[in-house]
Formats: sequence, C-alpha cells, structure tokens
Amino acid sequence: MASQASWNSLRSEIPPHRRYSLSPTPTTHTRSRTGAQHRPRPRGLSTAEAACDERPVEGPSRGELEAVALRAGVLALARFRRVAAERKADHTLVTDADREVERHVVGELVARFPDVGVLGEEGTVREGRGALRIVIDPIDGTAAFVAGLPLWAVCIGVLRGAEPVAGVVHLPALDETYSAGDGVAWWNGRPLERLGGEQGEGDRFLLAHAETHLRHRITYPGKIRSLGSTAYHVVLVARGAAEAALLGHAHLWDLAGPGAILGAVGGRYEYLSGGRVDLGALIDGRRAPDYILAGSAEALAHLRRLIGARA
Repeated sequence: MASQASWNSLRSEIPPHRRYSLSPTPTTHTRSRTGAQHRPRPRGLSTAEAACDERPVEGPSRGELEAVALRAGVLALARFRRVAAERKADHTLVTDADREVERHVVGELVARFPDVGVLGEEGTVREGRGALRIVIDPIDGTAAFVAGLPLWAVCIGVLRGAEPVAGVVHLPALDETYSAGDGVAWWNGRPLERLGGEQGEGDRFLLAHAETHLRHRITYPGKIRSLGSTAYHVVLVARGAAEAALLGHAHLWDLAGPGAILGAVGGRYEYLSGGRVDLGALIDGRRAPDYILAGSAEALAHLRRLIGARA
C-alpha cells in the first residue's frame, strides 16, 4: 500500500478541477493469464448462499469511476515512454504499466464495492454477488502506448447482467475524460447530446480497425481513419466527431466502458453480419466472433450497405 506522502504526491498531479474526494485504498493481487484464449466464466454464489444474503449490491457511480480512472491515468503517465513490452499468448502487447494500472484500479474498487464481480484484461477474475460486474481495460491501445503515441485510454465499465450501465474512458495524454451514468454521457464535464441520424456529405468520418482494408471492401464516401484505440473510436462516435466506428474482433474489456457512453447517447453495438452484440456472451474473455459496428441505428444501417468482404 502506498504511503500517505506518496499518495499526496500522486494526487497533486491531478488538476484541482478534476479531483474527487476519495481516499487511497490498498490493492489486491490479480490472477495472471494461463495462456489460454478463453477464461473460466466467473461464477456467482450458490443458490443457498444467495438466499442467505439478499442485500442490494451497490456499484460505483460515474463520479467514482472518473476519480479512479484519473488516478490510474497518473500512474500510467508516469510509465509512458519509459516501458518495454512483451507478447501475450494471443500475440497482443502487454507492459508492466498495464498490470500496475489494473492492480491499482482493482484495489480501489474492490475495497469500496466488495460484492461486485470484477473482470480485467490482465488476469483479474473475481466473483461477485448479484448481477453487477466491473470490467477493466487498464490501457486500451497498448501498441500506441509502447510507441509513445498519446492515443491510449484507461477504461472501466460497469455491467448489470449484459448491459453497460456506467463507464469511463480516460485518455491521460490528451487530458480527455468521457463517462456515463444514470443514462447521461459526459465529455470533460460537459453533457453529450444524443446522436442524430446520418451525417451530411461534407461531414462523413468513419473510424476503423487497422486491418479493415485487408478484410473488407468499403465504399464509404467520407474519410476513414484508424487511431489505435477501440475505446477512443467508440467515444468519438458518442461525441458526434465521427459517424460510426468499425471495430475488430473485440473483447469485453474493449467494449464495456465505452459501451455505456455510447448507449447513453442513443448509440449501439451491432455485428457487421447483423444483430445486436450480446456482451454477456463475452464474459469468459473470448473475442467477439465478428467485426462490430458502433453508432446510431440509422448510421449502422447505412454503413452495412457500404461494407463487404474482400474476394
């Protein structure tokens, strides 16, 4: 556990207008990956145990999620451009900063909400009581983080069953924070408007997975860009900066936090092949079976007509 002096030093690096009155909490150890692609599905309490404890399970609010993400962002920034990476079993990159940030986030949230289940990209699988689950991507965009590029984010989402109900996406190097709770989404303290339909011809902008051009033929009439962070793609759509995003075979931790923000402005996830994305089917850590579209229902219907598989 960090000393009070070191904690005060850490807290001083957060701008005063972005601070929340939460105290430091101890961290807990997380279980490392076994190398397998799928993880055992976290199990809840037995029927007998649940019957003995029917207290309502409380989860973190939007403000509490923001506070935790801001502090985690300070930790990540301290390691930014100062860390080496290694390859995981699924060939994606991981750094000590990913693991340190996840331990910190888990420690804070478990101390305050011990009855809520937790799932983290870097190995955390913690059983909870009830339908709430916290899902953590400590650094979304690790490749950008390793390359010294600022397009990476600390992501935390809260699911009730398979539905994102609160979330935060914090980009420390850009000083941008997106969050949602109680059906309202925010960007740096300002509420976001609900998404409209298709954008005008001069405003079209599609965010896409880096390998999209290798797998799909796209006749989109506007600009197509890849920024290296699934979460950032989604929140830019929620903000109205892009018409939609075409995501790769994402994991739950890529989708949960930004999904709450997207949902709060009337957006949704759909598979490119059709149908809503069931986040509950990804709780065991598997990748989504298809590319995913993120945006308003109108934008997704429009885009689906413009994207096809390469021969």
